[in-house]
Amino acid sequence: MDPLEFKPLDNGSREAILEYIRSRIDEADPVKLRQAMLSLGWVEDREELAGPLMVLVTGGKPDVALAALDGLSLLGIRDCEKPLARHIVNLFKANESAYGAVRCECIRVLGKVGTRRCVPFLAELVRSAAPATDSDKEAAVEALVSLAERRARGISELLEELRLVTGGVVRESIICALQELNLHKWEEQGFLTIEADIEREGSLFD
Repeated sequence: MDPLEFKPLDNGSREAILEYIRSRIDEADPVKLRQAMLSLGWVEDREELAGPLMVLVTGGKPDVALAALDGLSLLGIRDCEKPLARHIVNLFKANESAYGAVRCECIRVLGKVGTRRCVPFLAELVRSAAPATDSDKEAAVEALVSLAERRARGISELLEELRLVTGGVVRESIICALQELNLHKWEEQGFLTIEADIEREGSLFD
């Protein structure tokens, strides 16, 4: 299946496109799909790809799903926030080991395309016991960092709270995340502060 066959068409064709993908999903070539994702930057109506890509994420084999997730992340498709969260829940319910990597990547991508509304969901993943694994929780921490980098507020404070209720590799990942966010904050605010100090005190060469 050529993934570019489901490029945006007129509104009346959407269901036909989705049905076509569903009927041929087992034929999807993950290598071609990944190559196609890299060529989709020119697409103007990116949100129209949410449905087709989510069909591949939810119905495709692991390597196909991972390639489609790359597309969602690359294009920054916001319309997939809710279906992606639902799929994560469904993957936990199914608890198939073959889809562990897909589940983690779904969590990461949620942080790249989601809004502030998904923060409680991600925080609960970090707090929760089984079936969430340490890998799932680390992915949720990465997703929270992605949201913070996209200007979601209160993430550092939330991570500080989560640090106190976690342990092991998850706690270590939270500490690293906080250091990363502090570095970003310094880069954004520190340079401005330094410039202001220089202007106030004068240059050494004045």
